[in-house]
Amino acid sequence: MMTLLLATVMLIGTPANSYAANAASTEDEPSTEAEVMPITFSIDDTHRYEAMERSYQDGYLPAVQNGTAVIILPIKAEGEVAGNTVTVTPELGSPEGSPFIFRNYQKTVLESQQTPADGGEARNIYYIRMDLQLAEGRMNGVYPVSLTITARDSNGLASSQLFTMYVTITDGKSLVEEVDAEPVTQAAEKPESQPILLVSSYSVNPGTVQAGEEFEIHAFIQNTNTKQSVQNMTITAEASSDSLVLLEDSNIIYWDKVGKGSTKELVLRYRAEEAAEEGNYHIVLSMAYDNEDAVTLSSSGDLLVSLVQPMRVQGEIPIIASSVNAGDTISLNFQAINLGRSKAYNVRFELDAPGLIPAGSAFIGNLEGGTAGAAEIKVFIGTKNMNRDLAEGEELYGESSGKMTLIYEDESGNEYTEEFYFSTFLNELVVGTAESTASDTEESSGQWWISIAAGAVLLAGLSAFLIWKKRSVHEED
Repeated sequence: MMTLLLATVMLIGTPANSYAANAASTEDEPSTEAEVMPITFSIDDTHRYEAMERSYQDGYLPAVQNGTAVIILPIKAEGEVAGNTVTVTPELGSPEGSPFIFRNYQKTVLESQQTPADGGEARNIYYIRMDLQLAEGRMNGVYPVSLTITARDSNGLASSQLFTMYVTITDGKSLVEEVDAEPVTQAAEKPESQPILLVSSYSVNPGTVQAGEEFEIHAFIQNTNTKQSVQNMTITAEASSDSLVLLEDSNIIYWDKVGKGSTKELVLRYRAEEAAEEGNYHIVLSMAYDNEDAVTLSSSGDLLVSLVQPMRVQGEIPIIASSVNAGDTISLNFQAINLGRSKAYNVRFELDAPGLIPAGSAFIGNLEGGTAGAAEIKVFIGTKNMNRDLAEGEELYGESSGKMTLIYEDESGNEYTEEFYFSTFLNELVVGTAESTASDTEESSGQWWISIAAGAVLLAGLSAFLIWKKRSVHEED
C-alpha cells in the first residue's frame, strides 16, 4: 500500500482586524500597522504516534483492516488558534465506485499533548484520527481522501488548509474478477507515487491591499516528491475579479523543471483598481507539468488577497481669534468631508489648549463615502491652570498654544487622527469701567453699574471654579 499527501492553503472570512490593522499617519492616506499573519498547518512528519506503523517521512500508510480505513494526521499549527480547536471535514469524492460508506465524519479536534510512539518528549499537536467505514463489495484500488482543517485566529479570521491522502484498498474485489471472474494469477503491480506540486506558503505585500495601489504576491511552489522531478511546467494565474490587474507580460509562467523535493518562488505583481470594492479576492494558480515519464499531471493553489478602500476624511476647522478674553464663551463650528468610498465611523473633533475648556467634543457621527457633516462645540475661556498644571512662575494668562484633532474610524474599528495646531492670547478677566464726566447722562451711569454687576458675577463664578478645582486636587492627593 502507498499513500500520497497534498496540502492546499486557503484563507476564508473577513478580517476583524484583518489580516491587517490600520493606524493614523499622513493627512491624506494613513499608514497601516503590521498585519496579523494567518494560521498555517503542517504535518509532524518526523514522529510516529498511536496507530501509526511509521512516521510520514518514513512512508506512513493509512491502515486498512476489519472493514475500516484509519487515517492519522498529526498536525502542528503556526499562529494563534482561537480556543485551541480545529474542525476537520473529510471529502470522500463521488459515491459512485467509492469504497467508503458515506456519512457525516466531520469532527472538532482539541490541541493535546501527545507522546511519540517512537520515543521523545510529549508535543502539543492536533492528533486527528479518521475511522472511515468501508462498503461491502468494494473494489481494490487507490482512493483519494481530502481532509480540510479549519480554525479561527484571535481576530475571528478563519484559515483553512486542505490535506489530500490516498488510501489503498487491497482486500476488495479486483477489476479482473469483475470482468471475467478469472482468478488473478499475477500480483497486481504496486502503484508508484507521482509527484505533486502545491503552494506550500505565500505572502501578500502589503498584507492588506488598498484600492488604487500596487502589490506583490510571493508564492512558494513545492514538489513534494523526493524521488521524481517534474518538467515542462506552466503556471496560469487567474484573478477572481477584473479589479486586480496583473502587471506581468502574461498570466502564464513557464518553468522548465522543479527538482526532487525542491521549492521555487513565484513572484506576481498586481494593481488594485481604485473603484474596486472592499473584500476578499482569490487568485488561482493552475499548474500543469510532466513527470519523468512525460505523463502530464496537474494541481492548483488558491491565494487570498484582502482589499480595502483607503480612508480619506478631510476636516475643516474654525479660526480662533488671535486673542480671547477670560470669562467669555465662544462657539466653534467644525466640518468633515468623506472623500473616500468607505464609510467613516464616529467622526468627531476634539480641542485641547491651556485655558480653553470645551463642553465635550464636536461629534458628527458616521459619514458615507462622498458625504459631509458638521458639528459645534462651546468653549469657555478661563485661565491656564483650569485644565493644566502650571510650571513654577508660569502666568495664568498670556500665549496659549493648542490643537484641534479630527478623529474617525473604519469598519474594523481602527482609529485615524489628523491634528491642526493653533495659538491665541488669553486676556485677563476685565470688569467693565467707565469714567464719570460732567456730560455723562443718568442713563449711561446706570449702564456702567450694570456692567460692574455683570463683571462681578463672572469674577465670582471664576473664583468658585478655581476653589473647586483646588479642593478636588487636594482630595485626590
